[in-house]
Amino acid sequence: MQEQIIHPQPPPASSPTELSPNQSKYLLLGLALATAMEFYTFESMNMVLPDITGSLGVSFDEASWILTVYSSFLFLGVPLSFWLAGHFGYKRFLMWNTALFAMMSVGADLSPTLGTMLIFRAIQGLAGAGLTVWWLAGIYMIIPKEKWGSSMMTTTVRLYFANMAGLILSGFLTDHLNWRLICVPNMILAFAAIRLLKINFPVLPKAGSLRLRHTDYPGLILAAIGFLSLQVILSRGHVDDWFGSPHIRLLALISVTAIIAFVYWERRPGNHFPLMDMSLLSNRYTLAAVFIGIFAGMILSGSLFVLPQFLRLVDTQTHSATQTGCLIAFYTLAYAVLRPIMSKVLSKIGPRKTTALAFCLLIVAMLLFYRCITTSTPDAYFLLPLALYAGCLTTVLPAIGQGAVGKLDPGRQLDGLQIYLTFRQLGASLGVAFLTILLERRETLHSSRLYEHLNAANETTSTALSSMSNFLYTNSGASPTGTRLMSVGLLARGGAQQVASLSYADCFLFMAMIGGLAFCFIPLLPPFVAAPKQAEQLLPSRIEKETPRT
Repeated sequence: MQEQIIHPQPPPASSPTELSPNQSKYLLLGLALATAMEFYTFESMNMVLPDITGSLGVSFDEASWILTVYSSFLFLGVPLSFWLAGHFGYKRFLMWNTALFAMMSVGADLSPTLGTMLIFRAIQGLAGAGLTVWWLAGIYMIIPKEKWGSSMMTTTVRLYFANMAGLILSGFLTDHLNWRLICVPNMILAFAAIRLLKINFPVLPKAGSLRLRHTDYPGLILAAIGFLSLQVILSRGHVDDWFGSPHIRLLALISVTAIIAFVYWERRPGNHFPLMDMSLLSNRYTLAAVFIGIFAGMILSGSLFVLPQFLRLVDTQTHSATQTGCLIAFYTLAYAVLRPIMSKVLSKIGPRKTTALAFCLLIVAMLLFYRCITTSTPDAYFLLPLALYAGCLTTVLPAIGQGAVGKLDPGRQLDGLQIYLTFRQLGASLGVAFLTILLERRETLHSSRLYEHLNAANETTSTALSSMSNFLYTNSGASPTGTRLMSVGLLARGGAQQVASLSYADCFLFMAMIGGLAFCFIPLLPPFVAAPKQAEQLLPSRIEKETPRT
């Protein structure tokens, strides 16, 4: 007999006891508050990274590990969370996962050293994967199918409103008290979310699939070894001279071998309980969701990583944490406003055109960031690209869900969702690593080009130094030698700011190019089919046109 992969059978579309309107409302609110912790934590840690480097006494490159370790374990936690939920029960898993995330947030923020913080961030990433996945999976399993769209819209709007309040509050805490207190909003959100979920989340039957009750330990170990080794290579390669370093070469060999072994093991007929159902990759819709998810994850996480660092470290109008939080929070407000509008667009033009529209908005937003970034860009110039960025967010996930996951058989939709979210999180993890490398490379390039013209033999440079020296000598009372050194220092500082501005602008250009690559996979999504009601309305007019007149 040919051995087959056992696919999970999801629980019923609605709970055994029909949810009342109030229960549904508070359930969706609980899911939104729980997921808002993960969104808020990712963005607030980006925002306070300059403060962390000073408190822990580490370089910016070392501090970036706080983000990459979290993203890597978030990626690994996505497939693991499906097994944990099926093994322990959906309600229990979600509640304990929410509590674990909040506790790890406190532990990470109070860590005295970078190493201790990375341990807490790794566990927090595993817990965050469950929050990222199960708010959406919970809607699919509990809410009737005809209410999926409205439930997703309500939940995401609440999620981003909570996220906006958290960003502003975390900036205030950082400026007026201490960055270590940014865990306080998570404690409030976790308490409220657990209480709402405990009362309103129905007790669902355990998954009927043996696959969700067994653990694919070989697959999990191979995935962890392969992708964590790849993450270390990307994070340390530019520091250790890439393949000129023996341990980078060893890690590359380990990573390639483990990833190939993982794919083989997952597709092996004898593996009855695979970590991921890789056979779905033969479906064109799932394949499109995988590649679009990778590219979208790289851009969406990368832009949230780059912009706060530019505002707080490079811009001459240096932003405080509160100012940065208020500016970044604008996109969450724009999301809440645009989400109801864009949901109507999706229903009228279909997932393929909606995804194309989303990436058009994203590319335009990245190009506007590239065009606007200078050493002293007014904050108002960032509002339009942030609004366009929010417009992309409002459409890309619902379009992929309807166009790829929604086209699968009901018994395999959770598998499709698992694969899409896993690869999207892989893109988010790779995006931060790639942008860190790109920043370092572009700074080297722009420095070499700029400073080759800034020398004493250059007439323009010599005139500028003389003017600054004369001004400083007249107004500061320093000696001629001192004013000369001061003018050289000012020129060097201005040059460094110009180099950094150009490098950060190049990051947004890189992300616009990644968005262009994503367009190659949009035609794989299903074409739009008119709803039955629309077809019935169109039918009489077509018959009237085609009927010959007598």
